[in-house]
Amino acid sequence: MEKKKLGQLIESLHAELNAADSIDDESRSGLESLTRDIEKLARSDQPTAESRESAAAQLEDAALKFETDHPKLSMVLGELMDALGKLGI
Repeated sequence: MEKKKLGQLIESLHAELNAADSIDDESRSGLESLTRDIEKLARSDQPTAESRESAAAQLEDAALKFETDHPKLSMVLGELMDALGKLGI
């Protein structure tokens, strides 16, 4: 069930990225890369501790960065952190 929720959150993240016109190209590229990393983690049976910690730190940083200007995007990033935690990722 949680993997299904994770997939829905990734779709929400894509939608928020597409809707956010004011995100600079570098930030957008970083978020797209992070999304790909999360998708890989979700598909992996045994992600490494390093990849889990890296993704969690990047999600937290991104959520804080976009909290003021893009609250919906920040909320989705926070929900992704929670979902990954529930999956043990």
